[in-house]
Amino acid sequence: MLRSVKGVICQGPKLDSGYFLHASARAWLSAAVNQDVQISAEKPRTVFRTNESNPASHAEQHEGQHYSIPLQEVKVVFPHGLPYRFQMQMKTFNESCLMVRKPALELLGYLKNTNFAHPAIRYVIYGEKGTGKTMTLCHAVHYCAKQDWLVLHIPDAHLWVKNCRELMQSSYNKERFDQPLKASTWLKNFKTSNDHFLKEIKTQQTYMWSKRESTEKGRPLGEVVEQGLTRVKNASDAVGVVLKELKKQCPLGSFRLLVAVDGINALWGRTTLRKKDKSAVSPEELTLVHNLRKMVVNDWNGGAIVTTLSQTGSLFKPRSAYFPHELLGKVSTHWTLSFPSRFPITVSESLRAVISIILTASGFNIREPEQKKGERNCCFSATPTPGSWNGSLRISDTKASLPAGTDAF
Repeated sequence: MLRSVKGVICQGPKLDSGYFLHASARAWLSAAVNQDVQISAEKPRTVFRTNESNPASHAEQHEGQHYSIPLQEVKVVFPHGLPYRFQMQMKTFNESCLMVRKPALELLGYLKNTNFAHPAIRYVIYGEKGTGKTMTLCHAVHYCAKQDWLVLHIPDAHLWVKNCRELMQSSYNKERFDQPLKASTWLKNFKTSNDHFLKEIKTQQTYMWSKRESTEKGRPLGEVVEQGLTRVKNASDAVGVVLKELKKQCPLGSFRLLVAVDGINALWGRTTLRKKDKSAVSPEELTLVHNLRKMVVNDWNGGAIVTTLSQTGSLFKPRSAYFPHELLGKVSTHWTLSFPSRFPITVSESLRAVISIILTASGFNIREPEQKKGERNCCFSATPTPGSWNGSLRISDTKASLPAGTDAF
């Protein structure tokens, strides 16, 4: 009896997939199968990566694309300066990708055609919050590093005028104040990026640090940096000596110099620092700010000065302010005579580039219709700037929260 029942079951009609489903479910399944067939015939998606990793070769056809920087190169070129959120992306995806933006291409074109016999040109990059000012500055830094320029990079000038606990009176000028810990940290990163230059550049005069310690004329500039690292008390003065020597020797033509300052408006704003009598410390009273101000005056040649205006860390300024006359005040009259680059907000292209690079790095397998739907949702729910999109997409948690092959939208 059991054998006969088994025979009936085995000899039953062969059913299609979805035979036992409701009519509407079968229609959905059929449409899904047809869509899978059509996807293979669709045209390839827009490319948001480029294999051209040398910034000197970037051109208009690379606009909106991401290029990769080897992680070992990042450690040398960017020991500091990369935003925290970008560092989290690097840690999550184990790669470093920068977007080629139109203002960066314009800026690189200016740098390529610089006449080094003329005074250094000051470039001011400004725009709304989250539009990519810092990353464009990093693009210029990477270009100059690849061209064997000496890079003097100040990643966030606002950190020099607020939240400083180690403030102490300068031994060189009693009217100024030193910030030894911040100065020694900067010297350490500066040495990492320019170690080979510090061995070749020689001091042009003797510098006395104490009754027993000095750096003689003709010694490598690296000894001045080491003085600031080993004797932290002298770190602020060591930074001043380094800037002074670079400014004097750059016009001689032995090296090209890039002065890159993120948040240049901090040098002419207000501080949160207080003296012992509780009175406010003005920026010009800080040794680091005093020396950096002299460095960004274009009374020298043989290089360029690239800066950004930032309202993120700006003190006592409205969050909506981003124009030079709002953040720099009277100083903007002199600075805007250069070639300021205002960041245009390209909503659709930048958003698609950011989303595509994240999904590709995460290993997600998402169909193009679903991806376009997600792009529209991001445009609707976030401010149209790359910075806000990164925050909305929660890049740092993406790979950990969604397994590969999972739909993100």
